[in-house]
Parts: sequence; C-alpha cells; structure tokens
Amino acid sequence: MLKDIKDYSAEEVGLFITAQGLDPTQFVSEGVDGDLLLSLSIDDLKNDLGLSSLQAKKVMKNIEFSKSLAGGGGGEDVEKVKELEAKVETLEDDVKAKDDEIAELKRKMEKMTTAVAPAPAPTPAPKPAPAPAPPQRRGPGVVGGAARGAAGGAMKGAIAGAILPGMDASDGAKAGAAVGATKGGLRGIRGRRRG
Repeated sequence: MLKDIKDYSAEEVGLFITAQGLDPTQFVSEGVDGDLLLSLSIDDLKNDLGLSSLQAKKVMKNIEFSKSLAGGGGGEDVEKVKELEAKVETLEDDVKAKDDEIAELKRKMEKMTTAVAPAPAPTPAPKPAPAPAPPQRRGPGVVGGAARGAAGGAMKGAIAGAILPGMDASDGAKAGAAVGATKGGLRGIRGRRRG
C-alpha cells in the first residue's frame, strides 16, 4: 500500500512535485509537507507557490489520484480485477485453441487437394521439372498479425480503461488496439523474414 500524502515530509512533497515535471524549489523552501499540501487550494498553489493555472490543476488532480491509490481502492476492485484477468486468460486460451484447430484443418485441406489433383497427361517429349513450390510463410502475415493484435489489444485496453481511474473503456480500447496492431504487425514481419 502506498504512503498517504498527509504523511509526506517536505522532501517527499518535493519528490512528488518533481515527479510531475515541476520545480519543487518553492515547495521545499516554504516547508510544504503532506498535511499542508492537502490543505492548499488551486489559488494557494498559483499565488503562494508560483504555479500556473494548468500546473496547479495538474497537482490537484495528481493529489486526488494518489489519495485514491493510498486508500487501496477497496477490496471489491481487487476482486473485480482478478475476475476480469481470469476471463481474459480464458478467452486467450479459447482463441489459441481455435487457432490450433484452424491450422489443423488447413493442413488436412492441403493434403486433400494434393491427393485429388489429376495426374499430368503423358507427353511424348520430356518436359523440364516444375519449379519448386514457394516456401511456406511461417506465422501470420503483417496484415493478419496486425488485425489479430489490434483485436486482442482493444479487448485488454477496454478492460484496463474500465478499471483505471481517469480513463474510460473506449480510450483504453483505442490505446490497446494501437499497441496490439503494432506488435502483431511486427510478428508478421518476423514471420516473413524466417519464411
């Protein structure tokens, strides 16, 4: 569990301010500890500590976020996260099983099409040997990998967005889809290089 902001020393408040990309000098020189920091308003941050309006709002927002983390968020959130993680894991296992099943069906279909192919008609003069079959690609193609990665990333991102404070499911889905598409595309490129 995180330390509660009200228990921060002046040095820890300085680190908190620095972590937000702001200059802690005024906070440290004024001896602002955690208890005092919690009592400050946006106007106090602007007028007494020299922050801009945007910086003061950022500090207040991060104070609220840190307070929620220090409070632990309640046990029901932890249980909800565990439940959602279990569902995601189950879905990933189901997707992998379906992918394996599809790969097996493709192999069977390829065997059937090569077994049914008609024999070439005899010719009086020998012909040169046919060109070797192109090498089989390993792994998904770039587009297929990106699409699959985007779908998986969107699902995970939506779950994370629904859980995390300050973020909604649609933002999480967009971010997850972008990351998943990139990773899937890279897997597809690696598959091409090996093939």
